Amino acid sequence: MKYFKWLSVVFLFICMILISPMVNAQSVVQASSPPILKINQYYILFTYPTSPYVDQNNRLLVPLRSLSDLLGADVAYNKGKKQATINFNNHHLVLTTGSKEVTIDQNIEQMDTIPVQKRNALYIPLKVMLEYLDVDGAYNANTKIIELNNPKYMKNTPQLTQETQDRVGLDENQNAFQVTSYQINLGATDKKAGIWKGSITYTSKNVTGKTIEQGKEDIHSSYMLANGNSQGELYKYMREKHSAVKPGESITKTRTLIGNTDLAYIIVKPYAVK
Repeated sequence: MKYFKWLSVVFLFICMILISPMVNAQSVVQASSPPILKINQYYILFTYPTSPYVDQNNRLLVPLRSLSDLLGADVAYNKGKKQATINFNNHHLVLTTGSKEVTIDQNIEQMDTIPVQKRNALYIPLKVMLEYLDVDGAYNANTKIIELNNPKYMKNTPQLTQETQDRVGLDENQNAFQVTSYQINLGATDKKAGIWKGSITYTSKNVTGKTIEQGKEDIHSSYMLANGNSQGELYKYMREKHSAVKPGESITKTRTLIGNTDLAYIIVKPYAVK
């Protein structure tokens, strides 16, 4: 009975997507990695309007809005001045589109790259947050992962971090797998149907040094739309599809995405059930 209950939940979610009012047409998106942004145990693979990306100066740029959603920063953008303001950890920072100059607590500094406009969103270098706003994190050159760690982060996106009911109470190792690469492909909105479709493929490596038994691997994703609707993957009723993973071995998964408004976030949660 529980299985059919969950099928009903999934069906209801799809119906919500199909009948809720459409906000914008999803643009065609293709994104891949590395480097990869990781916040606590969550790998952030997409942040509207496109995934974090590396610029020509080898700096990871992220959308301004994601700093508010994912880290809890107070952000604003002045279109006339082309300036962004960020208030975080008792610091006040001002950046200007296309300029290396940054004002931090009324002191002027020089960055080694510039904020840029991309698909009507301002992207800023994440390094600025690490250097000037006391963000808890660092870049791991070996794994090519930028890791931000603080229990306060990800509090503004509960739709992404909440788990499906079939996963409540599981005893898990949250550091068993490491996402090493991903590929996102999103098609433009079908105007007649009012929906877009796409997919995400991600690869994760067993870093425990031990074999993770069949049925214990739990690498799943969640995604959220601009209207707040979200969907996570089930675990218990799909255990027969989970494989044993040897030490250092990688597994790749592909998931279909669908929506009637812009995609906001995709995260991957790699666990091993004890």
